[in-house]
Formats: sequence, structure tokens, C-alpha cells
Amino acid sequence: MLTLPDHRTGLLQRGTSGPAVVLLHSLGLDKLMWDPILDQLAVGRRVFAYDLRGHGEAAGSPRPFTLHDTARDLIAVLDELELVTAHVVGLSYGGAIAQTAAIESPGRFASMSLLATTDRAFPDVFERRAVSAEADGMRTQVDETLTRWFTPAALADNTLGVQYARESVLALDPADWAAAWRSMKELDAQGKLAHFPAPVLVVAGGADVSGPTAVLRQLADGIAGASFRELPGVPHMQTLEHPEEVAAVLDEFLPTA
Repeated sequence: MLTLPDHRTGLLQRGTSGPAVVLLHSLGLDKLMWDPILDQLAVGRRVFAYDLRGHGEAAGSPRPFTLHDTARDLIAVLDELELVTAHVVGLSYGGAIAQTAAIESPGRFASMSLLATTDRAFPDVFERRAVSAEADGMRTQVDETLTRWFTPAALADNTLGVQYARESVLALDPADWAAAWRSMKELDAQGKLAHFPAPVLVVAGGADVSGPTAVLRQLADGIAGASFRELPGVPHMQTLEHPEEVAAVLDEFLPTA
């Protein structure tokens, strides 16, 4: 467990030496989202994954909260781990948090990898998801959410990744879900990372209906020197359906000892 300024959270770690990599998970899931790629990333690196506020072992942390609160949490995690800098990897909500922290504290980043994310808010959509869970509970969120996250084939097969995601969404407190979606309404990174000083990798999934390739390509084009990769056939939940491809692209980008 890690003790942050206003709550405690859970931590996974793999690897004992090499550059530090910190992983930020998607909204509605937890640090276990990264489990399929942890061992490969940990070869020659120290890899850390923690639960974002309102999720996993950080469920029930103070609400409401802002995207800036989650960005400050990232910096607090680096401080707790005694890391001056880290290679930060964020998927979806985690990518929004990474960008917000990168705007506020660019010197804490050795690099940034943005997977299946966006640099702008869609307030009406995010508020609708928050209100729906508050009014009708988490069970009403499952089908729409999983359809955004996975391919039809994975849903039909009810893969382990789909099962984990379904159970995670069902277990979430509607108040935490709503607070996270409302924090996303504050995302405002477009054009603010044009001259970000550290290397950046942007990874799109070719089958991602939630974060289309065009959105990710535009994000990459807005950051000088950013590398862009599209993974054909890969949906929004990249690590849960195609972990080998995701691990390979990150392994190529991130340095080792």
C-alpha cells in the first residue's frame, strides 16, 4: 500500500533494477489491467502499477475529485517511490491523467506513452455516464461499456479479459464511477504539450471504437517529435485483448538497464 496526501492506494511492482515505469489504468478498472504485460515490461526495468483514486484499493477515496487531483496523485506516487522521474504509461483515463500531470510537472517525466486516449473532453457524454450510474446502478453500465472496450469476437468468447472487466465495472461504487467521469470533463490538454521535453509514444488500436485512430493520430501530431503506432485489430482495452502487441510496442520504446 502507498500513503498519499488524502487516501491510501494499492501498488503492484515487477522488476528490481533498471529505469522506472509507472502505469496508469483505465476508468472503471484497476491496476490488474496491466497484469498481462507486467512480466515482459519488467525485463530490465522496475515497473509499478497503482490504483487510481476511486478504483481498486483506492475505492471510496475523497469525492468529488478533479483531474488535477489525480495528476497530483501521480506526482505523490513518484515521491513515495523516491523516483525523481519515471517513464509514465497511461491508457484511456490513465492517458488523460498522464497528460494533465505532464502539463503541470513536465520535469518528472522521463517519457510518456499514451494509449487509446484523448486530449480533450466530451462533457455531455461524460456527464450522461455519471448520471446513468447514479440513477440506475453499475449493472446498467456493463453492456455499453464492454461494447466500447472489446471486439465482438472477444465478447462472444467471454475471454478472461472480458470477465475481469465486467466484474470490475459491476464492483465499482456508482459514486466513484460518477466522480471519475466528472473529473474527465476537465481534460484540456490539446495544444498544451506541443513542446513537451521528453519522448512521447502514442498508440492507437485499429479496432478501437472509443478512441479512433484519427483521434490518436491528431494527438500525436500535436506533440513535436511524438512517435505514433497503430495496432491493427486491437480494441480500446489493448492489454486485455492483445497484450503481446502492446507489450512489444512498449518494450521497443522504453529503455532498459
